[in-house]
Amino acid sequence: MKLKTRIHVFTTLLMFFILAGLSIGIYFLFEKMMYERQADQLMARSEELTSALQETAAQNRNMVIRAYMPPDGALLIVGTDGRVITEVYSDKRLRGFGTDPDGNGPYTITDVEGVPAVTVAMPFIGTGGEVAELRITQLADDIAGQLSTLRLILIGLTAAAMIPVIASSVALGRIVTRPINELTGTMRDNREKGTYEKIDETRGKDELHEMTLAYNDMMDQLGRNYEKQERFVSDASHELKTPITVIESYSRLLKRRGFDDRNIANEAVDAILSQAVRMKDLTAQLLDLARSDQSAAYNFRQADIRGISEETVRPMRQAYGQEFAIEGPDKLLAETDPDKLRQLLFILLDNARKYSDGAVRLILEEKEGLIELSVADHGPGIPEADLPHLFDRFYRVDSDRNRKTGGTGLGLALAKEIADGLGAELSVESVVGIGTVFRISFPSNRQS
Repeated sequence: MKLKTRIHVFTTLLMFFILAGLSIGIYFLFEKMMYERQADQLMARSEELTSALQETAAQNRNMVIRAYMPPDGALLIVGTDGRVITEVYSDKRLRGFGTDPDGNGPYTITDVEGVPAVTVAMPFIGTGGEVAELRITQLADDIAGQLSTLRLILIGLTAAAMIPVIASSVALGRIVTRPINELTGTMRDNREKGTYEKIDETRGKDELHEMTLAYNDMMDQLGRNYEKQERFVSDASHELKTPITVIESYSRLLKRRGFDDRNIANEAVDAILSQAVRMKDLTAQLLDLARSDQSAAYNFRQADIRGISEETVRPMRQAYGQEFAIEGPDKLLAETDPDKLRQLLFILLDNARKYSDGAVRLILEEKEGLIELSVADHGPGIPEADLPHLFDRFYRVDSDRNRKTGGTGLGLALAKEIADGLGAELSVESVVGIGTVFRISFPSNRQS
């Protein structure tokens, strides 16, 4: 069963049962009030009659009884032995009527030829001292007629009320299911066409509006992620294609003439080696970025930032023969992941030494509970328009220059991922023609 049908059926049945319950309650309450009122009237008539009978001689009793006889009724005086002493009736339907009170209430209702009859009983003492019971019965034709009219009215009102209930349940089902149907249709279209279409936002601030906003936000995010994925695959393919092409070209050259010419052989081997190293670095960075997307584990502990800096710089000095200067206190303690921080520093220092015309400076500072590490170079600088995109994957300020230096456009993206994992803020300042400063800032105590 569809959701719209379930809403329609459920709301219709619920309102029907509510209206039917109210109607039944009103009917029985009105019925009880009507019978109680007639019983009270008969009881008052019985009290007046018993008083009159006690003051009337025996030969005048029939006259008094007929004076108090209710219309469409009957009157019986019954002795203690159950013998009928006196029986008077004003309606032939009550001839021989001798119903005993059931004792469950002040009055008894009995069916007489399809008409309800109300009977009340009251004991009294006659003038001769005998004990008897007075029973007065009256047919309730008017009550039956009023109850019949009330039933018709309540049934009509219930039926009339169900018309707008059914209409409103149908409208409610459409209101609830319309955005769901639109969502389903849009999702089906997106699946068939491979697009990321959104649905029109509904008015108001209800749950359906929130569902629409959540779906549209999801589509935006999926679209962005898909575009990033396409760009990532495209750029990665381009980056890998270049060294593969170089390796293939030099391999063919080496195969043709390299073994006969020492210079060509050396040139080919050097080129193949450099491109293989470049591919290895690119692959490693891609794997690091993939692992960072999977929330890599970080092991935080108290560590000496100066010692981590020295361990990072020492092999770089030997490998590149370039000056790396460390400025700041001899000991600087902070809570961090030493391995991840060392990796982050290596990326920034390696990036700085590629474009620096002189020494690369690593400055350590502590300011108001914050540890700040600055990597400064004296390179050509970065244009201001490129700074917001600097940490995007495969983004390059100058493609030619990066290709010459072996850049892949992944190092700074990986640095950003590591900084976020360390809870550090990674920022950059650069002036064209002067140099660039990358700054890492994080609290010395992670609980502070």
